[in-house]
Amino acid sequence: MPSSAAGESSSLEHSPLHKWNSCSSFLDPPRDMPRCQVRKIHIYDFDNTLFKSPAPNPNLLSSFLINLLTDPQRLSNGGWWSEPRFLKELIDEWIGSREEKSSRSELDTVDGLYWNQDVVELSRLSQQDPHTLSIMMTGRKEAFFQDAVSEVLRQPVFGKHRLHFNAVFLKKDGFQTTMLYKTTCLTDLLTHYDKCEEITIYDDRVRQLHGFQQFLNEFVEAMRPSLQFSLIHVPGLIKYLKPAKERSIISHVFKEHNDAVSNVVFQPNSRAYGFYMGKMYVKEKRLGAAYIVTASSRLKIAKFAAVRFGNLINSGHYHIVAKSVLCTPYGAITTRKVATMVLSGSCKEASEQIVESYMRSMNSGVENSRIRFRITRFGVAAAMGRIVCDLEPEDDTRYAYTEFPALRLLLATTDIHLIEHSSNLYRDELYEWTQAKDCAEIVDTDFGYMFIITAIMAKKPKKSKKRALELH
Repeated sequence: MPSSAAGESSSLEHSPLHKWNSCSSFLDPPRDMPRCQVRKIHIYDFDNTLFKSPAPNPNLLSSFLINLLTDPQRLSNGGWWSEPRFLKELIDEWIGSREEKSSRSELDTVDGLYWNQDVVELSRLSQQDPHTLSIMMTGRKEAFFQDAVSEVLRQPVFGKHRLHFNAVFLKKDGFQTTMLYKTTCLTDLLTHYDKCEEITIYDDRVRQLHGFQQFLNEFVEAMRPSLQFSLIHVPGLIKYLKPAKERSIISHVFKEHNDAVSNVVFQPNSRAYGFYMGKMYVKEKRLGAAYIVTASSRLKIAKFAAVRFGNLINSGHYHIVAKSVLCTPYGAITTRKVATMVLSGSCKEASEQIVESYMRSMNSGVENSRIRFRITRFGVAAAMGRIVCDLEPEDDTRYAYTEFPALRLLLATTDIHLIEHSSNLYRDELYEWTQAKDCAEIVDTDFGYMFIITAIMAKKPKKSKKRALELH
């Protein structure tokens, strides 16, 4: 059969794949399998199911800014999930990290930082089954993310092979919600492949899975009572962007939004342009000085706490925190001299020349601010849902500074909104204390100033009295 005729035959035999596919280079309908032989359909979500797509970093951004970024109607670009630069930044970071490695084990380690290996392997098993269609389906908009997703699919992952699907569906224009788009695709697939006996969907969002369950229950009842379906919840995995990169992209997004606001400011109804937020600016909000626990130490502490307080944590919905040991009250920082004493580890006041040298190095990121602590005791306030530990420098001679009664680390809490400078955190009588004589765990920290990035609304210019009179 000529290739053009084969293409026509494929487009008819597997028309839904041709209709909904978004990445032409990666459309691969089954060549030797007519639609009547398709027995299973496997659907894989992309974001946080296969790929550890970035989300707004709650350790960097205020809750107000996160809500602003994730609302699709507030900013002119449609927010975080409609902005390709956030996803593309992580894709570029992944590809760049791979280029620095050569051995298979090193490459797999890099891939594991950005991909869910279990789901990747499941997708490969789906592709190997001759009677199964495998499809990657995402709510990302085709118009914005076609290039980024194609770039991902061009790269090998966990070995020398690329990800392979029969088709890749991105949301086309005309759908108000992701669920409406996905259920429309599913309707076409299940109607066309009428001999399909089973459909399996992998997704990280419980709400999406509930929507699929409702749709499939109705489809089975009305159209195909014999159809079996499995909805697999995949715990969502996130890889946050590097803070400087995240802030830079957000700043550019805000600038473009403000330019868009200026362009429509004389229009009677800005909602016609798809967004309703006025001009916004990024601002750093200072939280305080602290010994900030390193990422590797946080991981060790989490494992340690899960063992030592396993029964309590598992039964009480605790969340591991272990972020920082505060030195100053909320909004305040240390003096330059105190910061120098902390960094140098000396209790002697330094000269202005030495202070200037330390501050210059600290602000440039050159100064090594690593300070190590050992745990002295644990405190449990079960009624308040809180576990803490007190620390002291590993080196007994090292200078440590805090304006609080103790160098106290919040290990775990049932209240994810609990702030680490809460006054109750330092009330010893609220806790049951045990000495940590048997604990050899070392807490690695970096001294620095904590801040969070938030957004502020631009102030409206005040009309002068003279101008107001002219208007009347």
